[in-house]
Amino acid sequence: MARSRVLQASVKGKLETDFDTYLQRENLTDAEAVRDLLSFALRIKLNDSDDDRPSNRELLEEMYRRIRQTQGTVNLDYTQGFDGEAFYRNKPEANEMRNAVTADVNNKVDEYLEGKKKG
Repeated sequence: MARSRVLQASVKGKLETDFDTYLQRENLTDAEAVRDLLSFALRIKLNDSDDDRPSNRELLEEMYRRIRQTQGTVNLDYTQGFDGEAFYRNKPEANEMRNAVTADVNNKVDEYLEGKKKG
């Protein structure tokens, strides 16, 4: 039976506070938490590659952007869709509005992803 590898690292400041919060939230021992977090971090880091495929973050950002665009467009369509005659009469303006909503969502998502979170 192979010996377990023992790793040592000191933590202080925000990292220590975050680690303590994780321990309490997950109800783990120090060793269990380190194994859990190390396993999670290695799965992420080892799946990083230098090829042209999008990263997990890029995929999640694109999914978030599309969900917000869909939400904005559906809300707009819903509010304009009660009257079929009015819908077709206002279709060109609705397309312009939909494009404006999409542009607005893109700007807000970009700001959010850059860390400019608004309450």
